[in-house]
Amino acid sequence: MALDEKEFKRKMDEVKKKLQEGVIVPEKLTRKDRIKFRCYPGIGCFTKCCSGIRINLSPYDIFRLKNRLGMSYTDFLMEYTVPRSIDGTPLPIAVLKLKEDEIKSCPFVTPEGCTVYTDRPVTCRYYPIGMAIMKHYEGQEGEDFFIRIKEDHCLGHNESKEWTIDEWRADQESDLYDKMNKDWMEVILKAKTLGIVEFKQKSLDLFFMVSSNLDMFRDFVFNSNFLDSYDLDPDLIEKIKEDELELLKFSLKWLRFTMFGEGDIKVKDDAKLKAKERQFEAAKARIRAMEERDKEFLSKTHENIFKEADKEE
Repeated sequence: MALDEKEFKRKMDEVKKKLQEGVIVPEKLTRKDRIKFRCYPGIGCFTKCCSGIRINLSPYDIFRLKNRLGMSYTDFLMEYTVPRSIDGTPLPIAVLKLKEDEIKSCPFVTPEGCTVYTDRPVTCRYYPIGMAIMKHYEGQEGEDFFIRIKEDHCLGHNESKEWTIDEWRADQESDLYDKMNKDWMEVILKAKTLGIVEFKQKSLDLFFMVSSNLDMFRDFVFNSNFLDSYDLDPDLIEKIKEDELELLKFSLKWLRFTMFGEGDIKVKDDAKLKAKERQFEAAKARIRAMEERDKEFLSKTHENIFKEADKEE
């Protein structure tokens, strides 16, 4: 489903504005293309890119940051994030909460640099490039490409250090983050590809839980009938019970499966039967409600109908 005309125009105006401001360089870069860039303490623009920005936090971002800070998921979300939605979708996401100072600084940045540098979010790791993906869902084939972000204040582009895109990504460890977030990114990409679609509130709640709070997902898995519904290998169950990173990877695979039916997770036959029975009962309840509504309407006299219409006016 394509974007509607209004949404398409908004996106195009957004791109044009960034191009006019010189933020995005209008060239398509591949993994082997080369850029010149270097950032280091002492460069004139050091940490200027760390304020007035929106940093969407991926599941692996939150995993690394909350462990770095020795916090629970809930405490980290309460102290360092605000809820927002992903551009072009209704999908809810945690966004890094900036300081309430004049320049809206990142909470982890000081004049000396980033205090969580080795665990910084993937958005920070990619800078000064951005990633895009062209995906053809009929054949499940996709192509990564990259764009250069060149802000006026950034002096790193004037440095002589040269990298291929792949070398830069490896140096910044962003390839690891992409690997960890792969299933999550596929869900977002699919949602954007479908355009403006309506997700049930339950799906949005599940997306936010898996995206941001692994403690809640753990409770959902081990303190409900979750394990009775899926045909999971006992070794896998033990792994996700004992290893938080394995639980994170499983949660993202499960999210992709439950939202779009993609992946190799299998539902038990009896769980499928119960789900169909619930759907059947829900359908019967809707039909009964419609029949009752129609019966009530047909029992009304013309006089009653006109009186109700007058009240509404």
